[in-house]
Amino acid sequence: MDPAKREVRRAGTPVELTPREFALLEFLMRNPGRPLSRSMLMEHVWGIRFDPGTNVVDVVINALRNKVDPDRILIRTVRGVGYMIAEADEPRT
Repeated sequence: MDPAKREVRRAGTPVELTPREFALLEFLMRNPGRPLSRSMLMEHVWGIRFDPGTNVVDVVINALRNKVDPDRILIRTVRGVGYMIAEADEPRT
């Protein structure tokens, strides 16, 4: 990811992301290994308070995974908490 150019590459191939997907990935990547709640993600990426009745964070996470993490290795679900980016040396559980 190159935040200055707003570019994302996977295995050298450019990946087209929506502005929300990019912002979500950037926030996750700035906090590696740290579980981020849906509320934190909603407030940071969308700039609004989290509505527990919405699944918008889950929908965008799914779209992001499909584009940059199809093997579900990088973007981890933390049950009961939210999501996080795995640290480079963290084994898959």
